[in-house]
Amino acid sequence: MKIATTSKAVLIAGVAAVAAAALWWDRATAASLTANQVLARLPTGSSVHSLVRLDMDGRGPAETAVVARVPAYPGSRDIAYAAFVFRYDRWRRAFIQIYHSPTPGTVPFSADAARLLHGRDVAIISGLHDDGTRSYRLIGIAGRRAVVLRERRFAGTLAFAEPLLVEQRADGSSAIRWNGRTWLEESAPEAVAGMLPGVTWRYAVRNGEVVARADVQRLRPRQPLRILAVGGGATSVVVPDGRLDVVEAGFRQREPGTYRIRIVTGLTSLDQAYTLTVIVEP
Repeated sequence: MKIATTSKAVLIAGVAAVAAAALWWDRATAASLTANQVLARLPTGSSVHSLVRLDMDGRGPAETAVVARVPAYPGSRDIAYAAFVFRYDRWRRAFIQIYHSPTPGTVPFSADAARLLHGRDVAIISGLHDDGTRSYRLIGIAGRRAVVLRERRFAGTLAFAEPLLVEQRADGSSAIRWNGRTWLEESAPEAVAGMLPGVTWRYAVRNGEVVARADVQRLRPRQPLRILAVGGGATSVVVPDGRLDVVEAGFRQREPGTYRIRIVTGLTSLDQAYTLTVIVEP
């Protein structure tokens, strides 16, 4: 009886250990790449144009898509726009680069993402050509590799009705849906989420303290928020919530929730900094 009890205890302990190991293995990293961490992986003199965090493998948001300005060669003042995708490698327990390519078009748009692959995200890299047409590239993950799932050039804009991607054109809109193997074209829904107008939140620094009309800002998913200092005053630094995307117009979040942006002046620490609460509502 004692042997059977001991064996049962060992079995339970073994199952618990396996379960804990599985959770540890599958758990995404606690913090996604920040803009500064991305810059550390790029050539000297680079800068981040836009950055979006996404879930490309269905295990949580552990990937980062970036559009960056990169010097044409070391020390050059000429820059070229390039797109990158980094993913969290669970074998190495570190972020690795899985995609790098020049951005399409002459003028790049902000990196974007949408849940188009049965609950998984694709990275969207797009740009504007001199003739007014737009090119976009959809990037997904196959195994451990990044793959271009679709590349297209058209005259119009993109809108989202996940899991549909909508091409809005002057002569009519159409939508595409992933069926597991390829993209199927279908009629566009009547209501789609286009680009929402951005919101500007203004603040001033007086006598070393941040002054603003409100410390809460409400947004819709994908709606950009611009943080603008007015009236001079002491130098301040904007420290965004690590879960917010960085876009040309400021910051953005695709998921409803509560996020915080801190304004740090030279007279305060991060813990004592002014906090703007951003509520993203469905």
